[in-house]
Amino acid sequence: MALEAWLIDESDEDQRLPHHRNPKEFVTLSKLEELGVLYWHLDPRDFENDELKKIRESRGYNYMDLLELCPGKVENYEEKLKNFY
Repeated sequence: MALEAWLIDESDEDQRLPHHRNPKEFVTLSKLEELGVLYWHLDPRDFENDELKKIRESRGYNYMDLLELCPGKVENYEEKLKNFY
């Protein structure tokens, strides 16, 4: 899996678009780490696996949210999608 992170533009267009600045400004993994951004690659089909359990325990998380955000399952899909931008 390839991971890309970048600084976004100021556009109000559809939040599902990449929103790259012009020229594109990518952020390195070391810069993300410096900012305190952590990431893990987990299998979404097995979201309650041992690795996720370890992460939750090590960080003291005692709850979790599971959201299936797709047009067929969520009323007002387009509006709710904007909440996650």
